[in-house]
Amino acid sequence: MKRSSLSSILHHEPIYREVLKHAFHTAWHDRQYWLLAILAGILVTGGSYDVLWRAVTTITDEGRYLSLPIGENVVAALSRNGMSGFDGVISAIGGVQMLLVLAGIMLAVGALSCMGQGGLVYALGARRRKEDVRLLDALRVGGRLLWPIIALNTMAFALIWVLRFLAALPLYLALEQTTAATYLVFMISFGVFVLLSLIVAVIQIFALNGIVLQGASAADAIRRGYMTFKKHWVVVVETAVLQVVLTVAIWFAVMVGFLILMVPIFLLALIASAVQSSAIIGIAFVVGSLTLVIGLLGAAAFTIQLQYATWTYLFRRLGEGGVVPKLHRLAHSMTGFFNTPRT
Repeated sequence: MKRSSLSSILHHEPIYREVLKHAFHTAWHDRQYWLLAILAGILVTGGSYDVLWRAVTTITDEGRYLSLPIGENVVAALSRNGMSGFDGVISAIGGVQMLLVLAGIMLAVGALSCMGQGGLVYALGARRRKEDVRLLDALRVGGRLLWPIIALNTMAFALIWVLRFLAALPLYLALEQTTAATYLVFMISFGVFVLLSLIVAVIQIFALNGIVLQGASAADAIRRGYMTFKKHWVVVVETAVLQVVLTVAIWFAVMVGFLILMVPIFLLALIASAVQSSAIIGIAFVVGSLTLVIGLLGAAAFTIQLQYATWTYLFRRLGEGGVVPKLHRLAHSMTGFFNTPRT
């Protein structure tokens, strides 16, 4: 490569800055796709190593506790000695029906989330080409590609759960035998788990782009996603780190904004308590609750769309070539020893 070409690449805007700037602009101005982002975020697979993970895992814990009484009812119905055989069968069938209904709802919500993922990636890809896509058209595309997207999400979930199980084994050992060596093993395994989960998440969303925007099969899309990550892993890591920092900063700003907005509502509640007005207290509670819910939904939709836009634009940008990592440019500028990789 000629020196002038090398110089132009080395002084070009870093790829993560270009991608994140474009993704931020899209996430804020294309708010018509926020519904797709909310749906896509249910399964938390869009490069989902962000602050929403804790909230979603809390919801899944609540779902498990919610289903516990149903299972207990089934066991109690089967073990109830004083109940006639017919009544016991009817009670058991009722419990199983409730479990099946709950499972059906969860599957339907998961399928809807997969449709949202496909629709959001399709809409973002079209916006990258300066094309407008209606919300219903994007959902139709997600529905048409539902099965390969479900297969992709299933494989990603399975891999992450296996990795989590393997990471939990050293934790169990550390709790059973509290030594410095066992805790060191746990810390190392936890770091490996986070790194491998990040790789799985990135390959998964790259593969999702391959399915939606390139018409690839699930297997071929995974292969393309892996090859893209393998070839540009430094750029991917740079972008992922900056994306996490940006997402945390956004949520911190949202929380600060909530605290500021809650001050007048809190003062209104204090005044209502002083004058003993239940109506004013009710108004303050309703306004505060609506503000919190709407604000959280808006912040979640924005950050989820920001993540999907980041990886969609990066996938497209990496395919165009000419991408040089920031770390490579810094190393070249300081030492001059590294050649620019050809893409």
